[in-house]
Amino acid sequence: MNISAIIPARAGSTRLPNKPLAIIGGEPMVVHTWRAAQRHPDIQRVCVATDSEDIVQAIAGAGGEALLTDPSHTTGTDRCQEVWSQWGDGGAVINLQGDEPFPDPQHLSAICAALQMNQWDIVSAMRPASQDEVASPHRVKVAVNTHQQAQYFSRSPVPSGGPFQVHIGIYGFGPGALTRCAALPPGILEKSERLEQLRWLESGMSIGMVSVTEGTSPGPVDTEEDLSRLRLWYQQQTP
Repeated sequence: MNISAIIPARAGSTRLPNKPLAIIGGEPMVVHTWRAAQRHPDIQRVCVATDSEDIVQAIAGAGGEALLTDPSHTTGTDRCQEVWSQWGDGGAVINLQGDEPFPDPQHLSAICAALQMNQWDIVSAMRPASQDEVASPHRVKVAVNTHQQAQYFSRSPVPSGGPFQVHIGIYGFGPGALTRCAALPPGILEKSERLEQLRWLESGMSIGMVSVTEGTSPGPVDTEEDLSRLRLWYQQQTP
């Protein structure tokens, strides 16, 4: 099964405007994300889906592919689907977040391997939560059953009493699943928790969770503090 990656990158972030173009080590953040996917051996094609001509030009300057999408899209899933509807090959596709410029390649490998099994509609990843993360609403937790299938996602500690697992926001969609997800109306639980993946669970779609370790990724960038931390991390990784 071919596996592609689409990276939704929106310029209009409220907390950090033009976030995908923030410079890290001399290159825009979204270019780092594109390159991580481009270099991964399990991913055959990569495209950035964006509402910004500047982001298109940044990716083109790095030798990559980017497409302008409808600026009215409210979710990254919708932005990915617009691109997928134009060049999707019937295989699987990964939604890789443009604000996480250094995804762990082992996390990507685990998701790709699970997609090849074609057991679930959607595949994502989780890792054990630290003590601080359990109580933090900024770290989404996931409860699974004995088959590693997601039962619920929450910003609160779930399940009550643990074990607590942090959700890593990379989504792999099996054949046809991205189109189905994009066609669904917002769900009740989604509105309550502000988590789009609950829309998919509410509709009866299956989400399989692969267990991974914390890995090498410094995490996503949501604020100026995150950006400063990540720039320092990058300097420490670069000889």
